[in-house]
Order: sequence, then structure tokens, then C-alpha cells
Amino acid sequence: MRKDEVLVSYLKILLVLATRIKIQQQSIQQTASLNGKQMVIVQKLRNAIEDNFRMLHSASDYADMLHVTPVALARVTKNHFNKTLSDLITERIIVEAKRELYLTDKTVKEIAYELGYDDEFYFSRLFKVKTEISPQFYRDTIGFNRGAS
Repeated sequence: MRKDEVLVSYLKILLVLATRIKIQQQSIQQTASLNGKQMVIVQKLRNAIEDNFRMLHSASDYADMLHVTPVALARVTKNHFNKTLSDLITERIIVEAKRELYLTDKTVKEIAYELGYDDEFYFSRLFKVKTEISPQFYRDTIGFNRGAS
């Protein structure tokens, strides 16, 4: 009878160890698939921002477009970029505004309108907050026609 009890004890230990290994493997697989899903979302988000930054400025618009909740998209964005989604959108808008100010002679009002802002003053404040200089000063000091002024 003693041998049976010892064998049963060893069998229980073996089952506990096997269960722990199985749980660890499942956790690793879930993490890998989650990272894969997040990478797909990140790539779709990059494409969506690039295609729509001129008209869509809110994080919820992009969450709706990608069919994820705003909270889930915010978490993915924070994990991969260490920034908020609003920061990513704003950065893309500022890059485009700088490009337009540098390469064209469009007015600030025209650029603001093309980037989806009806109020040029709101756009100018946003630009100044993010770059620490006004759009007109940026154009005057950096733009291609800076010597013409």
C-alpha cells in the first residue's frame, strides 16, 4: 500500500508541474498574438493618420475607423509610441504645416483651412504651442522666400 501512495503522490506532483508549464506556454502564446494584433493596429493607425490627418483630428475618429475602443487604441499608442494619439495627430499636422509654410506662399489662413481648421487663430495658437514660434515667424525665418520679405 505504501508504494501506491508514493506513486499517487508523484503522479500528483507531475500533474501540477505539467499544469504550470501549460499555463506558462499559453501565457507566452497569448502575449505573442497580442503583440501581433497590436502591431497590426499600429500599422493601420499610421496609415489612417497619414490618409486623414487633414480632416480628422480627434482620437475617437481614428478609434471608430479602426474598429477598436478609444481606450484600447490609447493603450496601444502609449505602449508603442510613448505618446497620446492626439499628440501623434498633432505632430503630423505640424509637420505638414511646416512643409507648406516652407515650400509655398499660401497664407496661414489657407494652410489652416487645408489642414481642417476653420479658425486660423486657433491653428496659429496650436502651431505656436507646439513649435514655440508663430507660423508667420517660421515662414519669415525658415521659408524658401525669406529673403523676399
